[in-house]
Amino acid sequence: MTRLPLRRSLLTGMVALTTVALLVAGVVSAAGLRAYLLQRTDDQLRAGAALATQRVGVLLREPGGAARAVVAPSDYLVEIRHPDGTLTRLGGSPPATPLLERAPAPPSGGGPGPATTLDRGAWRAVTVRTGGAVVLIALPLAPVRETVRRLVLVELAGGLTVLVLLAGFARVLLARGLRPLDRITDSATAIAGGDLGRRVPVEGSDRTEVGRLTRAVDGMLARLQSAIAARARSEARLRTFVADASHELRTPLTSIRGYLHLLSRDMVEPARRPEVLRRGAEEATRMSRILDDLLYLARLDAEPRLDREDVDLAEVARESVADALAVQPGRPLRVVAPDAAPVRGDADALRQVLGNLLANVRAHTPAGTPAVVEVHARGDRVEVAVRDSGPGMSPELAARAFERFSHGADGGSGLGLAIVAEILAAHDGELGLDTAEGTGVTVWFRLPRARS
Repeated sequence: MTRLPLRRSLLTGMVALTTVALLVAGVVSAAGLRAYLLQRTDDQLRAGAALATQRVGVLLREPGGAARAVVAPSDYLVEIRHPDGTLTRLGGSPPATPLLERAPAPPSGGGPGPATTLDRGAWRAVTVRTGGAVVLIALPLAPVRETVRRLVLVELAGGLTVLVLLAGFARVLLARGLRPLDRITDSATAIAGGDLGRRVPVEGSDRTEVGRLTRAVDGMLARLQSAIAARARSEARLRTFVADASHELRTPLTSIRGYLHLLSRDMVEPARRPEVLRRGAEEATRMSRILDDLLYLARLDAEPRLDREDVDLAEVARESVADALAVQPGRPLRVVAPDAAPVRGDADALRQVLGNLLANVRAHTPAGTPAVVEVHARGDRVEVAVRDSGPGMSPELAARAFERFSHGADGGSGLGLAIVAEILAAHDGELGLDTAEGTGVTVWFRLPRARS
């Protein structure tokens, strides 16, 4: 079934409903008028029958003069059948065949009979028995039919005029009312063609359907654009991540294959074999560390929301510094922290953050370089800063410090600070880095303070 456009469907429906309403109103009014006119005719006929009953004697003795008193005005037709069987007919334009021959017999009680339509609807008549005679009084129905016909013609002309005016006004109103839908359609077509910044012009207030619709469509388009942009960024990030991961894993794999090839071909002197095996083990350890970091990042990407519990960052900082001193006892490393600095977060993940920051200090500064971990409670936030006095970083390197594989060339996996950034993002925290060449590096982060 072919569906019409909305504008045409609404216009057709409105005109069709109005047509039906006008037809019903016309039929009801015409039928009501006809019934009213017939009732008036019947009343006139009964009045004439009553007059004929009162003057029965005169009608029988002087049918002409008395009948004219009954017949007036001249539209009346009177037929009198006398007791001797003769028929007298008075009135203008009587039918060829007497109506008394087709009219029902009057009641014997003397009252007028029911009004009857005769001669194929041309006359309305009543009969009455009086003084041994039967009198029929009739009125033509042509005036009734003409009045009803004129009413029908007036209703048809008025109805057609109303329908034409309704169709014109409805078309204009529908065109104005549906114009925002046309704009929405144009905007959707443009967006489908690639114009993601296209928006629907907002019309009307929030109280109108059009205003609410345009605002809802604009909101939906904005969310779609954000989702598409996020997806594009995610795909670009995934491609970059896969390429960097492949590159970072290729290096230790190539080294391990080379060492194994040398050992399998017996191309290494016996005195150098321990060193070759150690180098192969170091590359295998490095590859294992990269894989562990990749798995941790993948888990953060899949489940960005971590556990939330009360965690004392001051205690975590002290434990992390103790662990770092156990790994590198000669490092001048200290912690400055209050007795307690509670936050809401995942304890293991926050330990991972401080562990990675301290691991970066060990990896990128000489062994004797001092470093300090500071914890401060500032208002509704707890700030942690890891400072070292090392060589610092260039502006280019600092700008991409938290990107994945940004430091892979100098021995680490290049994922430590990326993991820190992902964990703090999952905690709704803030992260920053302050550095300059020759002035050391300070990595700081802030987390919401736990309410007591």
